[in-house]
Amino acid sequence: MMWVDINTHLELMSSPPDQILEDARSVGVSFIATGTHPDQWRWLEGRAPHLAFGLHPHHLDQDCHWASVLEDLLSRHEQSAVGEIGLDFRPGLMRGKETQVRAFESQLELARSFDRAVIIHAVKSHNEVITSLKRVQCERFVIHAFTGSKEIAEAYLSLGGYLSAGGLITRKPHPRALSVFQSIPTSRLLLETDAPDLPIAGERQGSPAHLPMIGRALARDLGLSESVLHRLSTQNAQCLFGCDFARLG
Repeated sequence: MMWVDINTHLELMSSPPDQILEDARSVGVSFIATGTHPDQWRWLEGRAPHLAFGLHPHHLDQDCHWASVLEDLLSRHEQSAVGEIGLDFRPGLMRGKETQVRAFESQLELARSFDRAVIIHAVKSHNEVITSLKRVQCERFVIHAFTGSKEIAEAYLSLGGYLSAGGLITRKPHPRALSVFQSIPTSRLLLETDAPDLPIAGERQGSPAHLPMIGRALARDLGLSESVLHRLSTQNAQCLFGCDFARLG
């Protein structure tokens, strides 16, 4: 059984794609290569077995024709996910809130129409993301690199969502973060590297090959064996994304 990294950014890595795939294979990791704007979507095609396409809130001003391109990609890649999409309301990074919400909800609606899982970026915007999920009635999603409170976690879980742990869990965790992940049902936990961002402790850049170390750290914190968390997290990924992650990459 493969480990599954549900969110990695292949096009941002410093190593060639073939090397990243080989490094992941060598430690038993399959991953979803996630694109965040149209140039990345086109680049990713054919470079990894498992793909996700979405317009990230940081890239809303890059291509006015993105919606038709995204719809075409989803129709041609039958097991692709939608992502990484979402809302980011940090000062200085924020596009207009209304613009972000419109783009986010239009992509949620597209994901629903194609029955695809959604990988969601939520920064200083959890309440608004929850409102949009309810409005669109989107139930097939994961909040990536989750760092919110127990109350926010419960709200996402009540909508049918999953929550993902990343490289930050390998560092000395804040007691609140640890207690939040301990409160999440193991049937809703996923793992990711968000590579090359959010590297594990001791590394300067993330890689899908680091995912087993994230799993090992989370298993320790949850009082589970590594093998149990490995099996559960992979089963959860297969359930959400509907992919055969035995295909390497």
